[in-house]
Amino acid sequence: MAEYYIDALGEICPVPNLRAQSKYKELNPGDVLILETDHSCAATNIVNDMRKRGVWAKSQEIDNGIWQVIIKKKS
Repeated sequence: MAEYYIDALGEICPVPNLRAQSKYKELNPGDVLILETDHSCAATNIVNDMRKRGVWAKSQEIDNGIWQVIIKKKS
C-alpha cells in the first residue's frame, strides 16, 4: 500500500477534482490518495464524485480553511 499526496492549495474547481480523478486511475488496490485544498466546494465535489463511483472517500477541515480529502482505492 502506497500513499500519494496532491497539493491543490490555491486551485479552484474543477482543477482539484480533475487532478484527483486522474491520479486515482494510476493507484493500485489499497493505495491512498490525500489531497489538500483551500476550497470547501472542491472537497465536497471530490468526495461526492468518488462516492458515486463506489470509492471510499472522506474530507475533513484540518486547519482553518484547509480541507484534506482522503481517497482509498478498493482492494
